Amino acid sequence: MRIKVLIIIISLLILTFSLGITYSYFNSGVVASSVDQKLAGFVFNSEVTDRLEIPVGELSPGESISHNFSITNVKNNTRSDVSILYELSIITPHYAPLVINLYKDNTLVLTCDETYSRNENNELVCKTNSFELSHTRNELNTFELRVTFDGNYNTEEYKNLIDYINVEIKSYQKI
Repeated sequence: MRIKVLIIIISLLILTFSLGITYSYFNSGVVASSVDQKLAGFVFNSEVTDRLEIPVGELSPGESISHNFSITNVKNNTRSDVSILYELSIITPHYAPLVINLYKDNTLVLTCDETYSRNENNELVCKTNSFELSHTRNELNTFELRVTFDGNYNTEEYKNLIDYINVEIKSYQKI
């Protein structure tokens, strides 16, 4: 009788511990968070943002405007701990016959024209290739967006067209 009771107790202990271990094993999880999940942003007019709105409504045929901005891996004197890849997107309805060119360090990296596709809002979306910011040194990439209203379209139908250009950045950690 004693042996039966001892076997039952040992069986119950083994059963209890194995269920507890199995239960905790299948229900374990990890929650992680980051203080700042924006890895890269524009530096424009001394402000950091992830979207630029370029006004082009006052542009007349034959005129050009230029907007300079930069992208860095340093914020508040602290460099990113990881290498960053980023892409730029130019989004515009492209109603007016604008020539939109993006330069990085005075080298043409994108011409936004009708060869790119449109999104569900019928906006033209032009994307650059990826650029990298290293975690080993402070970096500052400078860009210039040049917008020219083609002078050949100097007619009444092109006056007062409402048009805009937005530049957005998408950044992510290099793996």
